[in-house]
Amino acid sequence: MKPVTFPVTRKPWQELRDAKLAERESKIPKEWRVKFDPEPTNLLSLAQSCGLLTLRELQITDNYDATSLLAEIAKGTYTSLEVTIAFCKRSAIAQQALNCLTEIFYDEAIERAKWLDDEFQKTGRTVGPLHGLPICLKDSVNIAGYDSVVGIAAYAFQPEKENSVIVDLMLKLGAVLYVKTNVPQSMMVPDTDNNIFGTTRNPIHKEITASGSSGGLAALIKFRGSLLGIGTDVGGSIRVPAYSHGIYSTKPSSGRLPYHNMKGYLEPGAETVGVLCVNAPMAVSYRDCEMLMRVIAETEPWLYDPSCQYLPWIQPKPLSRTLSLGVIRFDGEVQTLPPITRALNEVCNKLKAAGHEIIELELYKFQDISDNAVDVFTADGGEFLKSQLDISGEPWSTAVANGGMYPCEKKGISEFHAYSSVRAELQRAWLKYWEETAQKTKSGLPVDALILPIQSFPARPDGFLIRSHFSRTWNLLDYPGIIFPVTTVDMAKDDIDMPPPLNDMDAKAQSTWAKGVRERLQGFPIGLQLVGQRQMEPKLFQTMDKIANVLGNVQ
Repeated sequence: MKPVTFPVTRKPWQELRDAKLAERESKIPKEWRVKFDPEPTNLLSLAQSCGLLTLRELQITDNYDATSLLAEIAKGTYTSLEVTIAFCKRSAIAQQALNCLTEIFYDEAIERAKWLDDEFQKTGRTVGPLHGLPICLKDSVNIAGYDSVVGIAAYAFQPEKENSVIVDLMLKLGAVLYVKTNVPQSMMVPDTDNNIFGTTRNPIHKEITASGSSGGLAALIKFRGSLLGIGTDVGGSIRVPAYSHGIYSTKPSSGRLPYHNMKGYLEPGAETVGVLCVNAPMAVSYRDCEMLMRVIAETEPWLYDPSCQYLPWIQPKPLSRTLSLGVIRFDGEVQTLPPITRALNEVCNKLKAAGHEIIELELYKFQDISDNAVDVFTADGGEFLKSQLDISGEPWSTAVANGGMYPCEKKGISEFHAYSSVRAELQRAWLKYWEETAQKTKSGLPVDALILPIQSFPARPDGFLIRSHFSRTWNLLDYPGIIFPVTTVDMAKDDIDMPPPLNDMDAKAQSTWAKGVRERLQGFPIGLQLVGQRQMEPKLFQTMDKIANVLGNVQ
């Protein structure tokens, strides 16, 4: 059997870019075109002010999370058609303001919504638990008949032949698919920018990064051009953009959500070994993330996807005792800036006041974990990515060129096996470290979960890359994590100078907090990360529920 290869287009990348941009522009109906003059720095209010959406469409897109909107559709308050049109229109506004979309298929979405309404009228029942809900996708999720360009010009105008498995299951559950969203070239840098579609903007502040690699997804959801989407995460790609936009995401362990037939930047087969990339939900509430993972588990995805393990969604027994939570405050390299320090302190103080136990921990073996992750990510030396760029003469994007990962020396199979051995030892060491937390808790049980930042700094300017060990640690260990917003930058509390930097990376992070620079972050969201043990997502959500009850402002 021959190995799978990606089809490519052998034309100059500039020609492909221009044609692809023209195609995308043609998919937005003329009557949905809007102008923003003057364009504000904060773009969040444009959906309300541009005049395109009716009051009912604003109600649909503004007032619900996915879970509550699904309940209204099931009651007949809204039809699938009107919900779909509302989100198609709002996503069109988002695209014109933020440059967040890649593939647009509004006509097909509207036809599906009509079919769902017909089925509802005939039977009096919904097709499934996602009936009528528009769900957006990262560009790497394949839909038959549409491109998955993933920021590489040679992949333009090469429509995929089959759906990703997760697409088939969401359709089976009643979802409506309508757009795909922008990613960076390589999907391995924390800014969403490529040579084909350009840079995606953060709607909170157009000069602050949308992050990456699921930045287009995050920008669209923050703009409420969608309530729920599917992205991916191999080093923070779903979590960091959610954090930068003040919304929610969940990175599951591998084997939980279907990942078969996804488009990547590595040669086919490479993503089945090493540090595993996972599909992951992003949403306007964490209960939406839980809902999506639960209903997909109920389809028994292990029957359809070889990457899925047998992981039924088993709801834990009610937890009557108080929580024991480990807190990690330092990533070993970069000191947390004042808003992150304050957010972590406030959350820990509230939890302690409610009777929960906080145990101080370290980011154990962070440097070994970081080194091993980079070794795995750079195993092919960037050769396959470079070969795909060379087909059209496409250069490295600025973010990839400045990211310090590619190009690099290619490793051999024996070296890769050695990296795998080190990774297994690190995973075993962390199992032991977690188990030993039982010696520090009052209950004599290990901590229930970990609370920590996702990065040591607020969202940063575009193109200003800063490393964070708080994110990819959990990819290598394969632990699930939830991102949840808790506060915003408040200069009345956070206008504090930092102590001297510990190293060059710390100095780079601190430069984003210099006097005269940090003021523009006033009001920017600050969130935290809740991490659980491998494949224990139901328990992690149960822990999140108890934390949310204490904090009060977490959805």
